[in-house]
Amino acid sequence: SVETKSPGTFTRGVREKTSSEKGFDTDRMIFKDDELSYALGKEGSTRKKLEGASGAILQYVGHVAFIAGTQKERRRAKEYVTWLLAQRRGSVTIHNISSRDDSTEMHVPENCKGWVTGNRGSELRRMEAESGTYIFMALDERGEER
Repeated sequence: SVETKSPGTFTRGVREKTSSEKGFDTDRMIFKDDELSYALGKEGSTRKKLEGASGAILQYVGHVAFIAGTQKERRRAKEYVTWLLAQRRGSVTIHNISSRDDSTEMHVPENCKGWVTGNRGSELRRMEAESGTYIFMALDERGEER
């Protein structure tokens, strides 16, 4: 892309933005160097997965994520990106999961975790592709994995 060959062509001076518009609008997130490739995934697979699961339009131009959609879709996409990046540093804790309308919590018995996740998460990735969702292991408020 042009932005890759000539950084800043389209993104120079662009800052993070969160719109208060409930209807369709665009928010922006800025990625650090090490976050961009992780949030993109192989051939854009991670970006596409988060886009599909959130319902928002998610596009990366240089180090800027442009998130378009309703306020609810934009908020979800930003949360999903934040959770994704947090996984690189360790376990992610999700609060009040039962009050969310975009997620399903499942307890996986300790002796089944390897079978459910698969080698390096391959089984989770397969289920994500099949269902158009974003799936990961997280901790609840009590620190229990689910």
